[in-house]
Amino acid sequence: MEKVKSAYGRAFVPAAEWVRRLAEETTAFEIVNAVEEKATRADQRKVRWDQVITLSVKPDQRQVDLLVQTRQHFLPNTVLGLFQKLKGDRPESAILLCAPYISPRAAEMCREQGVSYLDGVGNCWIVAPGLFVHIAGRPNRPTVSKAVDPFSRKSSRIVRALLTHPQKGWQVQQLAQQADVSLGLVSKAKTALVEDAYLEERDRLLFVRDGVKLLQGWSAEYRPQVKRVQLFAIPRPNEIEKRLAEWCRTNKATYALTQLAAAWRYSPMVRYDKSVAYIDRKLETDNKLKSLLEHLDAREVETGANCILWITDDPAVFTDSKEFDGVKVVSPLQLYLDLMALSGRGKDAAEEVFERELRPLLAVGEFKSGGDE
Repeated sequence: MEKVKSAYGRAFVPAAEWVRRLAEETTAFEIVNAVEEKATRADQRKVRWDQVITLSVKPDQRQVDLLVQTRQHFLPNTVLGLFQKLKGDRPESAILLCAPYISPRAAEMCREQGVSYLDGVGNCWIVAPGLFVHIAGRPNRPTVSKAVDPFSRKSSRIVRALLTHPQKGWQVQQLAQQADVSLGLVSKAKTALVEDAYLEERDRLLFVRDGVKLLQGWSAEYRPQVKRVQLFAIPRPNEIEKRLAEWCRTNKATYALTQLAAAWRYSPMVRYDKSVAYIDRKLETDNKLKSLLEHLDAREVETGANCILWITDDPAVFTDSKEFDGVKVVSPLQLYLDLMALSGRGKDAAEEVFERELRPLLAVGEFKSGGDE
């Protein structure tokens, strides 16, 4: 998309043309006038708008000004800094942020603050007197790539440490040690998380800005990376899980129930008929799967499974696992991620676990490490 240079040397995008296309598509309004930068009208905020686009909103032809700020990209932390600067009392106008790409995180922040936005492919949320336009889901690509994905498998260890102690201020070295990753990875992840307004830096320490939003951002990207072994076992799920626990204790194997089987331990209101458990990859490397199946009185099946083993080489999933009646389950944090990735009743169970176990801790305290082990 062609860049346009402003009088102040800042690159911006053809917002008026995008708004005009939106007017033709929706027929909800017409453009009366679009004043470019040099002639931009000032207001009590003492802000020079890149454009002021005057609309005539149907059906009563009410005139509304869109006060436009344009960038080649709006990072969430940039958007956060703009909110207080741009907001003011002007009832017949709306602030409109325009960029070729506006990330879901930045878009969500705009909606929460009542600030309108529009991207280059027409995704938008525009709220003005007598006008509401919301278009979402049109494919678009970021104009700036991140140095690292903070929610990738290894980088997410950093996010896990942050959410395990959501009120703590971290030095980079401390965070690297806690997450068992390199200083370089923490530095890159820090940059990405600060840009996305999940973290903020105060007095050379890193703090979680909003633990709930950080968890939601992670869960949107999270998918278990495991080898699934589907089993049909003769015993009922509760007995299967006891036998699994017994075998793992005897054979010094690391395991933990997850999904609905784990959710039932935290909230007995959650019903389930299938056991799902993480188990360390050493099960396969030590050739002990056959022994486990014999103990469970189970066999591998392609359909009709009532027990699924998730074989993993990622020790992070076992972090802060807890024990209920002799059976280990994943932490509330890991359980929330696994439930959100589960179709059907998964999201309802995730919300139950979130309200019972996570919301109070993310808001006012820290996760308890170690459980009852």
